[in-house]
Amino acid sequence: MKKKTIFSKKIIRDINKSIIDSDSKLDIDFLYQEKYFNYEIEEWYGEEFGIKGELRKIIIETLLKTYFEWKNELDKLNKEYYLAIWLYNPRMLKSEVVCAIDEKVAYYENESFLVSKKNSELDTNQFGKLSTELQKFAWDKKIDLDSIHECEINWPKEQYKIEKEYHKDQRFYKKLIQEKFHVIEKDNEKIYFYPKGDVWIGKLK
Repeated sequence: MKKKTIFSKKIIRDINKSIIDSDSKLDIDFLYQEKYFNYEIEEWYGEEFGIKGELRKIIIETLLKTYFEWKNELDKLNKEYYLAIWLYNPRMLKSEVVCAIDEKVAYYENESFLVSKKNSELDTNQFGKLSTELQKFAWDKKIDLDSIHECEINWPKEQYKIEKEYHKDQRFYKKLIQEKFHVIEKDNEKIYFYPKGDVWIGKLK
């Protein structure tokens, strides 16, 4: 439990530092050049599950603050734009705010995620005092996917330091290939996608 607390405090410091360093500020020049811009809470800790307490509060507050700040800036452009909170569950640390303009709007609206077949609504009441703010948004449920490239599946046993890990991965890869949840081919290589949870797409009503 102590290790978990130290980990959470470190993430909170990282998030606060990213805000101070203006990482969460909308870069209009980048947006016009690349047609999109995003602020991700913390990509390196995206696998951490069970986020709650002060850390969850900080994450939600940061997403909301960033969303409304960006909305004010985007409204000044006088053009169509995409703006949404991507709230991951359980990989909450992957959550982000994303915006796009021009041709990228259609991509983020229609192609960035697979639709979830689970018929449920985001329980905003689980977020305590922040529930009121979250209820201002319409939440659309999608599938949070992770991926494995074909080259990773074909790694030889010799590249593993622990043989047990090799056999564990091989069992996972075999199941992944058999299920064929979602597969694409890029640069003559197959990429296998598999679900890690949900991602809620939130837009202001």
